[in-house]
Amino acid sequence: MQIREGKAEDLEALYAIALVTGDNGRDASALYDDPNMIGHIYSAPYLMVDGGFCFVAEDEAGVCGYVVGTADTVAFARTLETDWWPALRTRYPEPDVTSRAQWSPDEWRAHLFYHPEMPPPAVVEAYPAHLHMNLLERARGHGLGRQLLGAALRHLTELGASHVHVGAGWTDAGGAAFWQACGFAVLEEAGRTVYLGRAVA
Repeated sequence: MQIREGKAEDLEALYAIALVTGDNGRDASALYDDPNMIGHIYSAPYLMVDGGFCFVAEDEAGVCGYVVGTADTVAFARTLETDWWPALRTRYPEPDVTSRAQWSPDEWRAHLFYHPEMPPPAVVEAYPAHLHMNLLERARGHGLGRQLLGAALRHLTELGASHVHVGAGWTDAGGAAFWQACGFAVLEEAGRTVYLGRAVA
């Protein structure tokens, strides 16, 4: 098992991992008609757009996990507005808000292409960097999450970031409990999302 910086050739793996962990750590393949909807938001842009970064875990079978993030959530959101969302908005129509109660999972994700999520302002102000991490089931239970986190924190230190946040849920697959075990403290809860943060160093 090795941890390395993500490359453009890893893009397909990032999309696939985002999908098969996209239902609170479980496989979301059956929920989506388009298998790339989750990855369009939570993995691919960090590899492909300036201001993001990506580290992957790789075993003999291939890429089995990743951590992605940015040192500056607000600046990265501005870059996505010019360099990422416009192409997706061309490919995917904005769902009709009057039928919101009947939206499919694909439509809920497409809505986020037009109205990207942002954490609560107080979270972003105090913890400007953020991360997303996902591991395939075969990669869990070996300390790999902590190794990926270590790589991300070292990189954030190099970028001059001081505090980082994540958004998670209380799930069977670990979720917020994993981040707490890694030194993150609960900052705020918004709906089903728990925001946690810690100092980078």
